[in-house]
Amino acid sequence: MSFLEALSIQEVVATFKAPEFAGGLVTMPWKKSIIPFLDHVDGIVSTCGACNHVSVTKGGALHGTNTDWIGIRDAFLGAHTSLSVIAGQVGLIIGAGGASRAAVYALTKLGCQDIYIVNRDAEEVHELVKDVQNYDASSRPNVMHVRTVQQARLLPAPTYIVGTVPDFAPTTTSEIEARDVYVEFLRKEKPEYAVMQDMCYHPLLTRNLLLAKQHGWLVVDGVQVIGHQLRAQWEPWTGQSLSKQDEKVAWEILIESAKSDPTVIPVRGKL
Repeated sequence: MSFLEALSIQEVVATFKAPEFAGGLVTMPWKKSIIPFLDHVDGIVSTCGACNHVSVTKGGALHGTNTDWIGIRDAFLGAHTSLSVIAGQVGLIIGAGGASRAAVYALTKLGCQDIYIVNRDAEEVHELVKDVQNYDASSRPNVMHVRTVQQARLLPAPTYIVGTVPDFAPTTTSEIEARDVYVEFLRKEKPEYAVMQDMCYHPLLTRNLLLAKQHGWLVVDGVQVIGHQLRAQWEPWTGQSLSKQDEKVAWEILIESAKSDPTVIPVRGKL
């Protein structure tokens, strides 16, 4: 197993097409741009518009799927026993890049019909909304770009919030405005078991998670999102189911790696 810090999509593709390649995970910012270079993708990728998991078929073809959404969904449901799939819930996503596609898919599976997007770039949100048109009409969520604090004040609080952006302090006017919109939602009277999770895990206690904790939200760190994908990722790579014992060991390795990573700051109660 190795980590590739690629500077271009061409570098990613060259690695995936190498004879020794057995499978891999795709991280930001390549989750959308990798798709045209794969031999085929499944219906999840076709619907949500992002791929994070690549496996090699017996014939040597590159096959893409998305397991991020499973990690997001199950990390939410594991945050509290009172959380369940209930139609009509509201979700919120910070960011509109490749990772946000899986967040939309997961929130839809959790019963969210209305999904707010908080993002600095209106064009990115426009592209996300276009991708959502790939959903069947019966399951297509209402995706809304919330641009201002004033707009946020008129909307009900979400039950679920997903962060899909790197952990950088806001500096530009548009970034600060997006952060202020997010904080406005955190301040609202919220459902009893409202949860904020961040897909970013460097550090674990991101700025967005810290803000949520300060406003009384349950928080879920990025390692939980990764861990809840292990079973779904293992079988396409190996052709075998992941045993409960092996899954337990993998979780232990994942958590220990987070503890020893100097860029990671533990979220209290998680590590």
